[in-house]
Amino acid sequence: MKKFARTIAAFAVATPLMAVVDAAQAQSNVTIFGTVDGGVRYQTNANATGGSKVFMGSNGWNSSNKLDIAGTEDLGSGMEAHFLLENGFNLATGAFDNTTNTLFNRQSFVGIKGGFGAIDLGRQYTISHDFILEYDPYGFNYTSLIPLTQASSGTRFSNDVKYTGMLGPVKLELENSFGENAGSFNDGSARGIGLQYYVGDLIVGGSYNLRRVLVGTTYRNEDYYLTGVSYKFGDWKISGGYMIDTIDMRSTAPDTVTRNTFGGVAYSITERLKLTGGFYRTAVSTDKAERKDMTIIGLDYYLSKRTKLYTEVDYTKYRKTVVTTLNTAGAPHQTAFTVGINHRF
Repeated sequence: MKKFARTIAAFAVATPLMAVVDAAQAQSNVTIFGTVDGGVRYQTNANATGGSKVFMGSNGWNSSNKLDIAGTEDLGSGMEAHFLLENGFNLATGAFDNTTNTLFNRQSFVGIKGGFGAIDLGRQYTISHDFILEYDPYGFNYTSLIPLTQASSGTRFSNDVKYTGMLGPVKLELENSFGENAGSFNDGSARGIGLQYYVGDLIVGGSYNLRRVLVGTTYRNEDYYLTGVSYKFGDWKISGGYMIDTIDMRSTAPDTVTRNTFGGVAYSITERLKLTGGFYRTAVSTDKAERKDMTIIGLDYYLSKRTKLYTEVDYTKYRKTVVTTLNTAGAPHQTAFTVGINHRF
């Protein structure tokens, strides 16, 4: 964290000087922003003996704790250069939110944008992550509870080149993540395509990703498909989707097939009060617990445009009571509720 603190301090000192230089050159802009989220959660059946647990969401419950440095430069003729550096941190301890102490573990990319669309290079969200944001009833809030982040085809790709463009009412995204393995262009790589159609308040689309992932000592093909829809009418929004992820073991073992089905409704009761409900089902063919179903209801109260109080209650039921990756506590079911505060700056 000392290295991170020195980096931010140096940036803060340099920013006024940069502004002076920029005034005489092409118009540019650098901003610092982020999210700070803290809450407390109570959960039943937190272990195999049925014990309950009360704990703080160190990385945020309603949203992840993050610090962003973003910049743009107007190149003229409708062209723009931009970058984003995003750090994730643990609110309860102040540490990085990753075990490798990577400074900008969440995102770090640079790109260019114009009438042709945008091309970005670096570490960035996958296409499926971009699209799920529209289909998830919670818009990727409660990511540590809801299973969609883990089901977004890797969440983020390093060494990634992504194209985003609008073709009339259709958004097209293409990406290629380089595996950077000597002797093989494919091992460790990922490629994807996504199409999203906008018509009025209706959004419908889908994406496909092919990854070469390391399973044991061998690289295997992983196919990922996503489809979803979102429709907003008045103060209501209904959305949902389906995804299937298959790791091809080529007859050496059963294929691992993960299916996620989700949907829900959001309703803005007033300008300050929002109610959301969602259902999420995850089924894994090689997991002995087989399936889990999660129902979650959340209420947000906005103190301002940037600060809100939140609470949620969720219930998760497992198909089989056994300790597995899907059912880490080996419990038949779990009930929990969370309260917290979220501030964007």
